[in-house]
Amino acid sequence: MKAVVLEEVGAEPVYREIDKPIVSEEDDVLIKIERTGVCYRDLLTVDGFFPRVKLPIILGHEIAGRVIEVGDKVSKVGVGDRIVSLTYIPCGECDYCRSGRENLCINRKWFGEDLHGSYAEYVLTKEKAVVKIPENVGWNEAAISACVTGMLIHGFEDMAKISSGEVVLVTGAGGGVGIHAIQVAKAYNTKVIAVTTSEEKIKYIEKARPDEIIVSKDDFSKEIKKRFGGVDLVLESVGEPTFRTSLKSLKWGGRIVVVGNVNVKPVNLNLGIIILRENMIIGNLSSTIKSLEKALTLYQKGLVKAIGSVYPLKQATYAHKLLRDRKSIGRIMLKP
Repeated sequence: MKAVVLEEVGAEPVYREIDKPIVSEEDDVLIKIERTGVCYRDLLTVDGFFPRVKLPIILGHEIAGRVIEVGDKVSKVGVGDRIVSLTYIPCGECDYCRSGRENLCINRKWFGEDLHGSYAEYVLTKEKAVVKIPENVGWNEAAISACVTGMLIHGFEDMAKISSGEVVLVTGAGGGVGIHAIQVAKAYNTKVIAVTTSEEKIKYIEKARPDEIIVSKDDFSKEIKKRFGGVDLVLESVGEPTFRTSLKSLKWGGRIVVVGNVNVKPVNLNLGIIILRENMIIGNLSSTIKSLEKALTLYQKGLVKAIGSVYPLKQATYAHKLLRDRKSIGRIMLKP
């Protein structure tokens, strides 16, 4: 099969022929990839940020496709089913897995890092990691259901306890996470303020229907405080470049959910702000089966739609360049 393989840290991934995965265990599920998303984490993998990566490795962890073969004891899905997978395979036995927080599984195996990933014609996953795609949900939506929408639902609902009527700020609003975070937050009946550094991205951000769009390359917290008195919740999809300003934009008692880390730099924190205003900083890793199922339901209801572009799998390197250069709009997806 054709796949995009990282052979050396820091080197350009290679589009080449590689052996097709084989169903060998009773809970295996072999998927023919229809669409896979391009995540900033993929770039971090290329750059060597995750030292455990076993090279050579097929990149990618956003999986949507059709089942073509299953192991002997698989009963949840069958050949021909359209399915999505978690971005990892949990063990199913540790305390985290038993409590429904399998995204924190101490034994999980991550696609594109521990296991061959989804930048390929086929990928091998496990029955416990997959969910069927409803009939009226398209491939583009399915592809972003785990790493984007399901992850956001987990952060907003499970971690930050988002409430109707709250004011939510989304940074990096034109990016693959930000543009969908706007839609997910709106699904909870909140008022959403989208922040971007790019005038050119406004017309695309408008498709997500935020209540306000602020273009700022500096300290947007001043405008936030002046116009809105602060926000209840921030979805930080950028990381270090905007984190401190996002924190200053919070009301007393506000929360900030951190999902982005674009330059992998440390952040200096003013502990006084956090203590005296009782602000909460919440990390958000990935989706769970429960939040993945909720993501598919939001698509069914038409509350979230995929915004982005699709390129052939062989153009993965070009897609990476667009993402590095901040020239991508929404989520970039690849199609074998």
